[in-house]
Amino acid sequence: MPDLEELQKKLYNPEKPSLPEVKPEPVSVESPIVPVPPPVDDTLSPAVWKKIFLGAAVFLLLAATVAVYIFFRGFYAFRKDQIELKLTGSAEVTAGEIAVWKLSLVNKNETELKDGELTFQFPDFSKPEVSLSETSEFKSSSLKQVIAINELKPGGLYEREFKAALYGGENFERKAQAVFKFKPSSGNIVFESVATAVTKITSFPVTLTIETSPETVSGEEVTVVFKLKNESEKSFQNTRIRLELPSGFRSTQTSEKLSDFNNIWQLAEVLPQESKELTVKGIVIGLEGEKKFFRAFVEGLEGASWKIYKEVSNELKLTMPPLALYLNTNPDGTSSARPGETIGYKLVWQNNLDIPIANLTLKINFESDNFDLTSLQPAVGLNAAAKTLTLSKDSYPKFFGLQPLERGELTLRVKVKEKISGELKLPLSVNMESTTKPEGLAISKISASQNLTLEIKSGE
Repeated sequence: MPDLEELQKKLYNPEKPSLPEVKPEPVSVESPIVPVPPPVDDTLSPAVWKKIFLGAAVFLLLAATVAVYIFFRGFYAFRKDQIELKLTGSAEVTAGEIAVWKLSLVNKNETELKDGELTFQFPDFSKPEVSLSETSEFKSSSLKQVIAINELKPGGLYEREFKAALYGGENFERKAQAVFKFKPSSGNIVFESVATAVTKITSFPVTLTIETSPETVSGEEVTVVFKLKNESEKSFQNTRIRLELPSGFRSTQTSEKLSDFNNIWQLAEVLPQESKELTVKGIVIGLEGEKKFFRAFVEGLEGASWKIYKEVSNELKLTMPPLALYLNTNPDGTSSARPGETIGYKLVWQNNLDIPIANLTLKINFESDNFDLTSLQPAVGLNAAAKTLTLSKDSYPKFFGLQPLERGELTLRVKVKEKISGELKLPLSVNMESTTKPEGLAISKISASQNLTLEIKSGE
């Protein structure tokens, strides 16, 4: 292969002819294929809007707080607690007496007050004293007096006095109230201050007493007197006396007409220093030793209801009757009789006092035409037409008097008619009394009564 290498060396010519410069044609480069981006969305998301609104709210809140602070604490320098409203009044009064309230209002701010309105509320059931110049301020239906205070300068003082007669019962409390509504100058917010004062009614000057016997016996008629007097110089309207009568008391007569359940004494008006009186009579029934309480209530009309202003009471004690009387058949326990049969009655009486009882009278009423009074024994003192038998000291010497604890008795005998008419009953009543009363005895008279009724058995 050396020949070949030499041949190549001979043929190789390092000098090459120069060629003309040829500029290459520009080659256009194609851009790569890229996907088209999606259109841009200009709408904000809910979360972004929420942040915007929250930021705006916080800004407005801060702005309002700063504005309120500047308004009330800064520029105007106003404080509600620098408005001093005081109300003082009479601590205690008698019903019907004039109570006085003093009101003072002070503006301790450096800001003037405007459009003020002062309302004074008088106590319930009072009677205000209002001058002619004040009538336009007063509302009688609501007991309110409304006063316009157009302005109250810084450091300004307003004072006012109010008067009214107070009505009510003992230990009642009546409250007065003052309300002041106002605005700071250059402001429209309405503020309010309130003050109250309480007055106690210590007494009701209309007196009431109850008068009756301290004691009596069951079955006795008693008299109860209710006495009322107005000890003041004031009149009282819409007043009544409510009576509370004890059980076992039956009213028989009253000096004044009573209403409702016969226990209301209505008084349209009680004039100054006027006295009134009510008398009630009645029969009282009860057990020995029992106490009967009579009560009365002075009441005033407040709104639609009656309130108790005063209460009084008195008691009546039932004692052993000074004269005891006993009636029964002889023999005891007989309950019926046949036509033509003779009935025996036994009467027993006793003086229960520690002093004598004199001048006794015994009256027996045969209250049926079926008694055969021609058979009556004893018959002294018989009035056949009146169907009565009366025994007195003139016909029965024992009735001149009974010594303390002395006892007496009498037996009567009478036949039942053979021919019966009318009701088949034989009623008999007995009454014993003394025509004189021992001095110092509380009861009105000394008496005792009994009755007994037998049935007529026919056709047996």
